[in-house]
Amino acid sequence: MTLALQSPPLARAEFVEWFVACALLVVGTSLLARPRVWVVAFQSAIGHPMAPVLSGLYALLAGLFVVLSHNIWVSDARVLVTFVGWFALAAAFVLLLAPEAYAALVRRIPLTPQLVALRGLIRIALGGVVLGYLLS
Repeated sequence: MTLALQSPPLARAEFVEWFVACALLVVGTSLLARPRVWVVAFQSAIGHPMAPVLSGLYALLAGLFVVLSHNIWVSDARVLVTFVGWFALAAAFVLLLAPEAYAALVRRIPLTPQLVALRGLIRIALGGVVLGYLLS
């Protein structure tokens, strides 16, 4: 007889928390480490007519995943995960239902490596708060 060491399965909400924390940390680190690459990617995507549709579909999938499995309104770091889900859903609605409003907004914001790096820092901070909660 062999003994298999298995960790207990994560609860659904805890899985979503880990998923969001890891996604925020990885994407945030990439934005912070390679802002010029992201600027080029954003600039090339902005001009493509499918960019709002594809971005909206990704945001819709991510937002629905979080909101349907982690709609937890508490006074600790877990609420950040819920906010991320609702924010993704709001972004999806704008991207899919009013892409011209999204395009007008994007044209008003100067796309600089510094702004991209700041977006990365914000994601890292949010992911760090959720990760700190999970590890405590």
